[in-house]
Amino acid sequence: MDYLEDLDSGTIERLGDQSRFLLGTYEEELAKEPASPATESSRSNVIALWHTIRQIYGKTVARDVANLVNSNEVPPFAVPIPM
Repeated sequence: MDYLEDLDSGTIERLGDQSRFLLGTYEEELAKEPASPATESSRSNVIALWHTIRQIYGKTVARDVANLVNSNEVPPFAVPIPM
């Protein structure tokens, strides 16, 4: 599977929703206290999701999901997406 378009709409929606949720949680924790264990945990969750998406669906889909999430008003400074 090489492209986001190859996935069914339910999978795309779930990947996007989960990504936005984890990224939003990280941003909230970062705003509260940047050096806290909760912030680090949230950041780790975001990175783990991106690694999982990449392993299951491939690099192109991971990039497409990142672009989808970033196009929906997610600040680009939040977390670098590992590729």
